[in-house]
Amino acid sequence: MSFEEMEHFLNNIKSVLSSKVIIDSNNEIREIHVLADNSRHSKQIARDIRTALLSKFNEDVDYKIISVAQIDKNMSFNSDFRLLYEGYINETTPEKIKIKTKLTWDGKEFIGEAEGFKSDKQSLIVAARSTLDAIRQAIEFDCFILEDIQYTKIAGEKALIVAINQINNGKENISVGASIIEDNQIDSAIKATLNAINRKICLLIKD
Repeated sequence: MSFEEMEHFLNNIKSVLSSKVIIDSNNEIREIHVLADNSRHSKQIARDIRTALLSKFNEDVDYKIISVAQIDKNMSFNSDFRLLYEGYINETTPEKIKIKTKLTWDGKEFIGEAEGFKSDKQSLIVAARSTLDAIRQAIEFDCFILEDIQYTKIAGEKALIVAINQINNGKENISVGASIIEDNQIDSAIKATLNAINRKICLLIKD
């Protein structure tokens, strides 16, 4: 079975703009993420997806693994839209730090800003928030909130994990991104934030 074929099929369901099927090591469906407009209730869209998978592919999935994120149907969708990180600058005082993060797409620049107290942890939070500010400018849609940022270790390497909450029509959807810490923790915080959003959901641009 081709999961790309499955995604293409799901994208033809009414209100669905894009879909992503995530499988586990046994080639079983683990998650289904759908981006849809708000012309119909998310529960109806999820039911249609479940019915379509059963009738077309003989896949009986639990509705709990279907995640539906909805946007204003008057907004346009671009599945090729992917923001690129171009660097940051920071300004510091003895107590505060301001970070400006530069993202680009299709020749356009988006510079986000955030400011906060200067400490190791707070500097990472400021970096993540400046990234979200740049993303907000790019998509002209304010729906992302930084929930948490934590240190972790994987394969002997120190890394940062960032949790971003997408809030739309009163519904919440957590996305997680990670980045290995090389020489610069602020750089890693920005990359992890962008990773959380670029990897899991498609971003939006207004006409």
